Amino acid sequence: MTRPSSDVIAWKYANLFISDGAPEKPSLMSLFTGSSVDWLRRRMGGLWVGGAVTLTRDALSFGPNALNEAVHEGDVSKTLELARVVSVGERFGWLTRIVDVHSDDGETFTFRCFGARAFAANIRRALETLRT
Repeated sequence: MTRPSSDVIAWKYANLFISDGAPEKPSLMSLFTGSSVDWLRRRMGGLWVGGAVTLTRDALSFGPNALNEAVHEGDVSKTLELARVVSVGERFGWLTRIVDVHSDDGETFTFRCFGARAFAANIRRALETLRT
C-alpha cells in the first residue's frame, strides 16, 4: 500500500469490493481460510479486499494492504479517473456505509469505510471542481 501524494484531498482505510473475486494464491489463502472464502465469494458475488482509498484532484484509487497483496494473485489495486465518473452514491452497509462510484463505461468502484458519507461528499466536491 503506497502512501498518498501531496495532491491528496482525502485518504481512508477501506475495503474495496472486487466483483470478479481476484484469485487468491492457493497455498497462502488456504492456510488462513479454507473454503470459507469460496463460500463468501459465491454468496456476495465477489470479495471485500482491505487496504486504503485515496482521492486526488484527478483520480480515485485503491491500494491493498500487505496481507491482501500477499494472498491475492495479480494486482487488486484499482484507479478511476475522476473525468470518467458519472455518479457517486452511498448506501447502507453493516458497520460501515458503502460508496458506489459509477463510471462512464458502466463499471462501479465500490468501497466501504468509516466516514463514508463524508468521503462521498469529498468525491462530489472534487467532481464539481474538475468540471468547472
